[in-house]
Amino acid sequence: MLDRGLFWSPVPDWSRATIRHDELSIDTVAPQVAWLVSGNLATFLDRRGVRFGDAGDRYALRLAPDRLLFVSVDGAATDGATFGWSEDGCAITDVSDGYVLLDITGPAALELMRLGALHDFEAKSDTASASILFAGQRVILAPTSQGWRLHVERPNAAAIWQWLQRAASEWAKPPADGIGRSKSPPIHAEQQVVS
Repeated sequence: MLDRGLFWSPVPDWSRATIRHDELSIDTVAPQVAWLVSGNLATFLDRRGVRFGDAGDRYALRLAPDRLLFVSVDGAATDGATFGWSEDGCAITDVSDGYVLLDITGPAALELMRLGALHDFEAKSDTASASILFAGQRVILAPTSQGWRLHVERPNAAAIWQWLQRAASEWAKPPADGIGRSKSPPIHAEQQVVS
C-alpha cells in the first residue's frame, strides 16, 4: 500500500525550529495559553486586564465582532478560567495546543511579509480582524515591537514553515541582474531533519 505520509510536509521540532539570515529571523514562540473567546468581549478583556493590540506577554486579537483570540506567553491573567459559557456572557475554549506561533523579525521582515500577503502590514487598527490569508493559508496576525507574529493552526504550520524557508532563502539571494539590494552573502537557514 502507498504511504500517503510522503505527500505531507515534514513537521519540524517546534521547540527548536528557527530560520536565520543576515537581516531576517523566524522563531517559534511557546504560548502558555491560547483561548478562543466568544460573546461579551468587553467583560472578558476588563476581567483579564487585557486590550486589543500588539503581541506582548498577553494580548487579544479580534477575529470577528464577537470573537477574539487571547494569548498569554507568561501565563498571567489566566487564573479562574471557566471553559464553556460563563455567567458573564463569555464562552472560552482552550486552543493552546492548536496553534504554532512564529515571530518574524529583522530589517527584512516587512519585505518577507509582503511576499506572503496583500496586506497593509504597517497599519494599526484595533477594530479590524487579525485574520488574514498568508502564503495561501489562513493565519492570525499580530504586530510585535520587532516585527510580526503569525498564529498558525497546527495542521497548517508545517506548510507555512516550508513556505517561509523557501521565501527567506529566495529573498536572501543576490539579484540575478546585479541591480537592487546590496547585501552580504546569506547565512543559510537552519534546517530541521525529520526522520
